[in-house]
This record gives sequence, structure tokens and C-alpha cells, in this order.
Amino acid sequence: MAYGSSALSPAASFDPFWWRAAPHDDATRAVAPKSTDVAIVGSGITGLVAAIHLARGGRQVTVFEAKEPGHGASTRNAGYVGRTLKHSFGEIMETEGLDRAKAVYGELMDAFLAVKDTVEQEKIDCHYKQQGRLLLATSPAMYDAMAKEFSLRERHLGEGFATLDRAAQREEISTDHYFGGVRIADHAGLHPGLYHQGLLEAARDAGVTICAFTPVLGFGKEGKGFNVILRTGLVKARDLIVATNGYGGREWPWLKRRIMPFHAYQTVSAPLGENRVRSLLPGGRTFIDWNFNVDWMREAPGDPTRIIFGGLTGEIDADLRIMAERLHQRLVRIFPDLADLQFDHVWTGKCGGTFDINPKIGCHDGVHYAGGYCFAGVPMGTLFGQKMAKRILGQAGGESVFDTPPPSKFWYRGNDWFVPYAIRWMSRGDR
Repeated sequence: MAYGSSALSPAASFDPFWWRAAPHDDATRAVAPKSTDVAIVGSGITGLVAAIHLARGGRQVTVFEAKEPGHGASTRNAGYVGRTLKHSFGEIMETEGLDRAKAVYGELMDAFLAVKDTVEQEKIDCHYKQQGRLLLATSPAMYDAMAKEFSLRERHLGEGFATLDRAAQREEISTDHYFGGVRIADHAGLHPGLYHQGLLEAARDAGVTICAFTPVLGFGKEGKGFNVILRTGLVKARDLIVATNGYGGREWPWLKRRIMPFHAYQTVSAPLGENRVRSLLPGGRTFIDWNFNVDWMREAPGDPTRIIFGGLTGEIDADLRIMAERLHQRLVRIFPDLADLQFDHVWTGKCGGTFDINPKIGCHDGVHYAGGYCFAGVPMGTLFGQKMAKRILGQAGGESVFDTPPPSKFWYRGNDWFVPYAIRWMSRGDR
């Protein structure tokens, strides 16, 4: 397919599909108070979860958002809820020891369960479902490596799995593009727009002040607290949380040098019909390959006539029409009979990565932060929001194996020009 042809339907949108069911509230323009107990920069999953728990713990909480609430990755992601990092259990066990590997993957389980608990406790109707996930191998060697990795997890963590060879994979996904895979029965998926909307409503109900279209320009320490700098003046805060992940800016250069933004791209098909979607994805699970730079697909939650497909993470192209054509090529490579498919939505969002490819939570110079989720933002953002609240409230359970300073490089000052090249280098073994 040439880039001059169109993978887009006539009515295609460049806004996330998730915004259809959870339209953004552009009218949230609360006036910033003169002072607050806790100021939170960022209204995504991390910031809102922290705000909810802090407000219920008796704190006056104010959330500052540069645009409308949920403008960033919290409503632009794929809605996958799992417990996998880019560093495998086997890799961590080999380089840092079994105890460290069990601690890391134990906290991933905590994050996985935190989403389920949050959905249930807040009564959020966001199509949360533990439909399972199929991890797909793009080579026979990858299939063998996956079987070895998940055997280690089963032995040391008690997490069950099933391997499917290339013939059996057709019970789950109608393609011969892959070389089998690993099925994890309890992994989940949700509708990220509705999940975020539920968190936003819970925060407001708890008494949290949400200041939309109120960018934080910076902050400075004053005594035991902070002066948060807005265009309209200063807000005094006893405690400060920065939860911007890949959308951080000049408000905190220290963190900007340590969490690198990179783009991920997604599409949603025009309606294909429920039968056709089911014939393509008969397993009804979430699907993702086991490359470093992954392709993923799933049935659209709440609309079984469409499929969601994403990939090309780390690429930078301002023209989403071109990215739609490239994603169409990748999708047709997997499902050759979808050459006639068109996309109703194509969009991008900024992920956040760290130089050691690990999520981070911590406190630097009195400022609490979390981010660098490296593709695990829904579960890790939920858990880290809870943990930051516990730290400020002085409650047990705020400790984390990911509380190590995010590394920096002397040559990186926040200009992410090199990220696409770095991701290509890290993806060199994908084929």
C-alpha cells in the first residue's frame, strides 16, 4: 500500500476512540486555592488515585492539569492490565538474584490486583474483564524463550500458563503469522477512558479540587512546604506530587532529564461486524507479541464489531495519516484478508521511559514522583498512586522495590530526538 492511498475512513478521527464513551470535560476550570495540603501535578491515573486516597485520609488536595483532565496517556493507552515488564523474571534472576526477581514480580502482582480492587471499590463501569492474554512469538526461538520464561514464573511465583504451538494458536487468533505463544488465563483488559472517568468522579466526590487548563510553571521550597507557581500566582502546598510521566515539562527539570517521552500509536477499525471480529480473534483475549517493540490487538471493549490495533512505538511522525498507512501495512501482514479494512480512529500518546527501563517511584528534595512506566502504566500508575498517598499519610505499605533513583545521562537535557533510534537499537533482536 502506498502512503498516498487511504487506510482511513471518510469520517476518521485523530482523537482516541476511548473519548467516544468518555468525552472530556472541558469545563473543569476550578479556581486554584491560595493554599492546599497536597498539590498534585497531573490528572492521569497516578495523580487521581493518589488524590482519592489522600482526600479520604483527611487532606485538602488540589490537582493541577495543563489541559483537560485525562488529556494524556491515561486515556490514550491500550487498556491492558497485566504483570509483565521489559525485564523478564529470568533476566532479573540471572543478573540480580532470585529474591530480587520475586520481589519485582511480586509488586507487579500487587499492581495487577490494585486495578481490580480499584474498579470494584469505586464501582467503575469500564468493561474490566479478566479475559486472558495471548503472548505471541515471532520466531521459533522466541517461542522457546517464552516457554522457558513462563516456566520460571510458574515455578517461583505460582503463576500458571499454557503454551500453544503454531497449529493450536488458530484456536485463539486466525493467522499463521506467529509461531505459537503463551496463554495467561487471568490477565485483564479495560476501557481506559471509562476507567479514568470513574477515577475523576471518585476524586471529585472525595472533595478533590481539579484545576484544569492550569499548567504548573515551576515550584520552589518554602520552609517545610512548597510554592507552586501558576500563571495567576502562587499556591502554597505542604506536600507536592509530580505525576506527569511522559508529559512532564519545565515544571521540574530534574525529572524531565530522567523520564523520556516516546510516542505509541493506535487505531480502531471501522465496524467489521461481530462475526468477522470473532472469526479473527476467536479467543476473545487481548493479544500482544513478545517483541521489544510490540504489535497489539484486541476486540474493542464495549463494541464487539471493531478491533483495536497498535504498534510502531517510538516512531515520530506528526502526520497521523502516514502512521495509519504504516499500521495498516502491519495489520495486513498479520491478517492478509483485511486489505479492505479502514480505520475510524488513529491517535498517539506519550509513554514514559527510564534509562534502566524500570518504573520509578520516589521522593527527591521533598517532592514525591512516580512514572517511567515502560508500557505498564495502568497497573503501575494505580499502585504507585496508592503508595504515594500512603507515604504522605504516614501509613504502612508505601515501600516499593522500584524506589531507586531514576538514572540520568550527562548529555540528556530533555530533548528526546534520540528516542526512536534507541528503541530501534533495543528492538534489534525482535525478528
